Amino acid sequence: MPRAIVPDRYDAEVAALMAAPSNQLVGLPEFLGVRTVDVGPGTMTAELEVRPELLNPFGSLHGGVLAGLVDHVLGAVLYPVIERGHWAATTEFKVNLLSAVRSGTLRARSAVVSLTRRTAVVLVEVENDGKLCGLAQGTVLITAPRGS
Repeated sequence: MPRAIVPDRYDAEVAALMAAPSNQLVGLPEFLGVRTVDVGPGTMTAELEVRPELLNPFGSLHGGVLAGLVDHVLGAVLYPVIERGHWAATTEFKVNLLSAVRSGTLRARSAVVSLTRRTAVVLVEVENDGKLCGLAQGTVLITAPRGS
């Protein structure tokens, strides 16, 4: 995994809340069964179990599932390193699907490699039971709360 930058700020309390087993995700991350397993300064790791309802008609994991996991860790990795109340919104990402996934666990590791006041570039590696199956890079826009 590429080395994450050392951010100027790191909110360990936010990171701990994100990685807590009681952290309940909603929407697509909840449906996919995403579990945050580690959050560090500029890094995040999340997993999901491959289930039959996530497979395409040919028995392989749908690429959109892997892309959904990537998008999740791409933006969420920023919350411990940006000011509270700011918003991280993915503006683009590219994903390479390297091998078919049929079962097991997907593990996505993200690393912030560039961070300014307004944007971040994040790299993500995805493994299926220890085998590299996806690579991604994306840009995230960081915005202040309205009225500030």
